[in-house]
Amino acid sequence: MIHHIDWRDAAACKADPDAMHPDNNEVGIANAKQICATCPGTLPCLVDAILTGDNEHGIRAGLRPKQRRAIVHTLPGGQRADRTAVTAAARKALGHPTDDLREIWEDRSHTMPGGHLGWHGGETVIFSGHVYTPNRLSFEADRGRPPVGMVRRTCEVDACVHPRHLADSQERQQAAEAAGAV
Repeated sequence: MIHHIDWRDAAACKADPDAMHPDNNEVGIANAKQICATCPGTLPCLVDAILTGDNEHGIRAGLRPKQRRAIVHTLPGGQRADRTAVTAAARKALGHPTDDLREIWEDRSHTMPGGHLGWHGGETVIFSGHVYTPNRLSFEADRGRPPVGMVRRTCEVDACVHPRHLADSQERQQAAEAAGAV
C-alpha cells in the first residue's frame, strides 16, 4: 500500500538541520553531503529547493547552491518551470532512474482534509506508452497490477485519489459478494 508521507518527516537532516548550512567550510560541506547520501528524500528535497527558490544557501539533496542554480538554468522557463519539468531535471541531476508509477503518484498527489488525497498535474499521464487517469495510476501504483474494468472512488469526496478509496470492477464485485454473505 502507498502511504503518503511528507518527505521532511523522514529526512536524514531532521536530527541536525544546522549541519546543512556549513558556510563554505569544506569539512562541514562534506559532512552535509554525507547526511544527504543517507537520506531517502533527496529527490523531493531537490524538487522543493528548486520550486521554492532555495538556491542560495546550504546543502540540499547533496548539492551546493551553485549546483542547484545550474539545474534551474536548464529548465524551460527557469524558476517558473512546472513541477513535472523540475522533477525530471532533479531526477536527472541526482542520477535517479526514469519515472515509475509510484514516483509519479508521489509527485502529483497531495494531502486533503479527512484522510483524502487530491491530484494535481493534469487529467491524464502518459507513461511507457499507456495513458493513465489519476484513479488508474493511483490504483496500479498501489496494487502493482492493472485494474480490471473501471476504477471508481469508494468515498464521497470528489476527486479523491487515495488508493484505499478506490476499487476496480473485481474489487467491487468481491465486496458486493462479501456483503451478501453476511
